[in-house]
Amino acid sequence: MPSPSMLQAIVYTSVSVQPMTDFMLETLLLEARRLNLESGVTGALIYSAGTFMQYFEGEPLAMAETYARIRGSRQHTRVTEMLNEPIAARAFPDWQMALAQPARSEPLALATADWVLRNSLSVAHAPVGLAMLRSFWRRRPPPD
Repeated sequence: MPSPSMLQAIVYTSVSVQPMTDFMLETLLLEARRLNLESGVTGALIYSAGTFMQYFEGEPLAMAETYARIRGSRQHTRVTEMLNEPIAARAFPDWQMALAQPARSEPLALATADWVLRNSLSVAHAPVGLAMLRSFWRRRPPPD
């Protein structure tokens, strides 16, 4: 378990229990941003063809509470954790929660990437999946 001064990052995929309309996604996003602002969690959410992928980061206690709330949500099922590790610095420090709805091939590439951390908290030694996620978001404008 990381020390309280450390940061933690979690990446998971899940399947929506029903197709998400733009209104449903906007409602989900507004609630996530509000809760994340209160708890100091930042991150990014990808939704494509009924599949979610989320990266979020913050202090361990806030992360545990946020992840418990996410896992308990009835809006999705089949939560598959891909990364749950300490990190040295935030990848999305200014984003309470960003949202992208890319073509299906981009989330598939991210979901099948290597997410295993290789014995270092250094950004230079980040898992391939995290490097791909950062590159994915650099190609998009910051959230509103």
